[in-house]
Amino acid sequence: MKTVLQLQQERMQVLGEAEKILDIVDTDERAMSEDEEARYNAAIDRADMLAKEIDQRAKYEDAQAATMKVNDRRAPQPLAEDDGGRTSSMRATVQPTDSGPKLVIPRSYGKMVAFPRTPEGQMNAYRSGMFIRATLYGDVKAADWCRQNGVGVRSALAGGVATAGGVLVPEEFSTAIIDLREQYGLFRRTCRVMPMSSDTINVPRRTGGLIAYYTGENTAGTESDASWDNVQLVAKKLMVLTRMSSEIAEDAVIDLADAMAQEIAYAFALKEDTVGFTGTGIASDGGIVGLMVKIIDGTHTMATVDAASGHDTLPEIDANDLINLMSVIPVYAKAGSAWYCSPTAEEVVFNAIKVAGGGNTRDILAGADQPRFLGYPIYTSDVLPDSVTTNYNNLPMIGFGNLPLAATLGDRRGIRVALSNEQYWEEDQIGVKGTMRHDINIHDLGSTTVKSPYAVLLGNT
Repeated sequence: MKTVLQLQQERMQVLGEAEKILDIVDTDERAMSEDEEARYNAAIDRADMLAKEIDQRAKYEDAQAATMKVNDRRAPQPLAEDDGGRTSSMRATVQPTDSGPKLVIPRSYGKMVAFPRTPEGQMNAYRSGMFIRATLYGDVKAADWCRQNGVGVRSALAGGVATAGGVLVPEEFSTAIIDLREQYGLFRRTCRVMPMSSDTINVPRRTGGLIAYYTGENTAGTESDASWDNVQLVAKKLMVLTRMSSEIAEDAVIDLADAMAQEIAYAFALKEDTVGFTGTGIASDGGIVGLMVKIIDGTHTMATVDAASGHDTLPEIDANDLINLMSVIPVYAKAGSAWYCSPTAEEVVFNAIKVAGGGNTRDILAGADQPRFLGYPIYTSDVLPDSVTTNYNNLPMIGFGNLPLAATLGDRRGIRVALSNEQYWEEDQIGVKGTMRHDINIHDLGSTTVKSPYAVLLGNT
């Protein structure tokens, strides 16, 4: 009969084969072939079966241990540095487990951001951190903790030894990154997000509707047709690669997991905002032409509004400029419209206009200002025009409109994160790689004669 460790090693090899298939498909930027899909599904099915065997074997080994030491039935304990028998000073909280015993979870030293500041969030962060210790630092006690608490058995956990290609992180960690990416990223949060079932999809777009005609008595009606075309999305691979120190204190695993999730999520969100708004179509932008670039290419003049003469910096924008910008948005797009600007523009334009408008009481000024102007929400991103001194003549300064009607973000697959302790072996550092596949298409900005659901205010010297 195989031991738990032997079963875990076998499962690691099976999942490694599945991971290789995913890597090949990602590298080639294509869908799986029938043979690859069959081998992938077979590997996953085998991994699931091995997971059940691991669970059964672990229970058997625990029962044997309990028989030998009836009075030594303890709940899994958190790791602590070997201090010669002295009690760890680690602050901790107690969480109940499904089987009844209490599980002691250390608290984080700082405020968590990636994981909810709740007992459940704290536990998920600790589970993620313990997985990192087990797989990357080769910590046998951490690996045993993961086995006892159901962490990592679906991933490449084999006695704390990571493969050269890295290991997949627990679901709790990936979920934290996805949640933060949507929180940090303005473009993803406000445009239309379309799941992609294949590497390339065509989304139908209505370009014209039916026409009503007056008809006389005994006269045949005039036929009309709705017209359609397609918005094409082609998945592109986006990667973040970084490194971290291999010297992490055992009681800092919560902070480690939280910080790592923040960094990866912010990197993805910032890149999506950058290419979504200011992408120039070059290779480093994934071939994506952003909204602020495409809107001034000369073929979408109905989507641009000149500010008043002499208004070519952010502080010079006044209420009339903003009202003129709002006026070019068609009625069908007004519901769901919003202001899009940088954090600096929100202060020197919108808040300055509000304060100058008067009618404020001390109580209103003391409270947090609501991010709205003329009834529409104000959304900010650091990638939008942010300088108070830059001359923005004939360049976008502030946007207004219905972004979901103008742009679509295709989401091919979720975030995958891999960790490796071999890539930066000489520097004694850990490699962290996150990947995702997506595309962005700015498809509706009107024309020289048709209004756009989204428009920008141009500086005017």
